[in-house]
Amino acid sequence: MNALGVATAITQGPSRTAQEIRLTRKEKALLSMLKQNAGRCVSRETLLRNVWQYSESAKTRTVDVHVQRLRRKLGAEAASLKTIVRLGYCWFPDQVMMADQTAVGM
Repeated sequence: MNALGVATAITQGPSRTAQEIRLTRKEKALLSMLKQNAGRCVSRETLLRNVWQYSESAKTRTVDVHVQRLRRKLGAEAASLKTIVRLGYCWFPDQVMMADQTAVGM
C-alpha cells in the first residue's frame, strides 16, 4: 500500500498470468469480502457495516459506486462480480479458475 492509500491486488487474468491491479483500501476490502464469501450473496447492509463501518440504517450508494469502480478495474474478471437485485452482490469465480485452484491446492 502506498502513501495515498492505494493497494495492489494480484488477480488471474484471462491469459492465466498474474497481473497487478491498483485498488484503494476500500476496493481491496470490498473485493476481499466478496471473495471470502464466494458463491454467497453479501447484502449491501453487510458490506456497509463490515467494509465502511456504517450503521444498520445508513442510506447511501457507496457500495454501488465502489462496485462499479471495481468492475472497471477488474476487466474480464469483473464478470465474476454479480449483482443480485434487492439482495446484494455475489462473487462467482469461473469454473475453470476454481478447477485450477483445486488442482493447485489453494
